[in-house]
Amino acid sequence: MQVEVNKQDSILLPSLGHVIFGTDAACDFVLNSETSSSRQICSVIHDKAACILEVFNQEEVYINDLPVKEMAILHPGDTIRIEQQQLKIIDENNLPKACSVPFELKTQDDSDTLLITSVTGIRSFNKGSHGELAIVGSQNGFTHKPLSATDISFSVTYIDGNLTLLCQKDKTIEINGNKASYVVLKNGDYISTGAAKYCVESPGTSSFSKYSPSHPRNIQLSEEYLVNNSLDEKPSSGFLKNNLWWITLLTGLVIITILLVVLKNF
Repeated sequence: MQVEVNKQDSILLPSLGHVIFGTDAACDFVLNSETSSSRQICSVIHDKAACILEVFNQEEVYINDLPVKEMAILHPGDTIRIEQQQLKIIDENNLPKACSVPFELKTQDDSDTLLITSVTGIRSFNKGSHGELAIVGSQNGFTHKPLSATDISFSVTYIDGNLTLLCQKDKTIEINGNKASYVVLKNGDYISTGAAKYCVESPGTSSFSKYSPSHPRNIQLSEEYLVNNSLDEKPSSGFLKNNLWWITLLTGLVIITILLVVLKNF
């Protein structure tokens, strides 16, 4: 994981370490500032589980144009803005895999009702989306509609069995912080257009996932639905087994009625 500063310098984030940004000479990276004061502004921490931004002394720091007061989780492609400085998180270990042949970008009509055949989805991080997951299957795709005049349109669909992102002609967006136009996506990839942010979620790609059709438990359940065990049983025994509870209840009511009649005649 690394941080790109003003699209020029790149700083590698140490494993299980951090990099401090500020105007103080003691910082790991000294930023140009409009003020002459020396101060530590923020730190990017690279942990095993996540990449974290920590803001010092309530400095004005923005992630994807959203203000951050104390701490926030960073994803590849996220942009950090400090005054006029711009930092971007890049995952150089997850480079996008280019498609062999560029395909035509197709738009999807909202009125179309298409068959969903996969649990792969595109999770939205955009404002007002509330983390909505758009399902993508072999017969239905996802199309990002521009959120602003400078935003870039793209679509995600299955092509030759691969989950493929098709960008607007002569345009590029960022996959894990790396520029791309036509790429094959995989689980965990972060898509950023500058104005929009998405994450690819494919729980069905893992053989150990409970959502996967190849999970042993799911295979066992599907086989149970296909096996017809009623043919191996005798009709009479099956009837008694399935209706034993109400036969017992009816017998008990008859016995109680007989006892009440006998007691009444005495």
